[in-house]
Amino acid sequence: MGMFDEIHCDAALPDDACEAGACFQTKSLPDRCMCRYRITASGRFIDSDGNDLEPSGYITFYAYPKDLASGYRSFELVEYRAKFMDGNLDSIVRVRSAEQREVRYGLASFRWFQSRSFLFGDGGVDDTPVWSLRDGS
Repeated sequence: MGMFDEIHCDAALPDDACEAGACFQTKSLPDRCMCRYRITASGRFIDSDGNDLEPSGYITFYAYPKDLASGYRSFELVEYRAKFMDGNLDSIVRVRSAEQREVRYGLASFRWFQSRSFLFGDGGVDDTPVWSLRDGS
């Protein structure tokens, strides 16, 4: 356990284990401060203020998805790995638990801005992410 960030993924996932726009946790970013990020449908990685972070490398994210029949959370962790090249999403793959972990995946570079944390309330009175104001989600 420990600090993590949240990623909302609007990009297409390789399977139907999680719903579109689902919220995931990640520990792939170097400064884990309970911040919110988004992988947009157009394949960009943005922070809660709408800044394009232009990553190169891999971002791993995971969640316990809801069971569509019961509406309760599953007990199986679903993990994905997004590959970005020069700020553009190249692919998202499902990471299988039996996959050998001999290769370490991570970010080679990204732009960093002082993002607001959803835990520490440093976003002011209204801590609504900018993308929520734009698209009504």
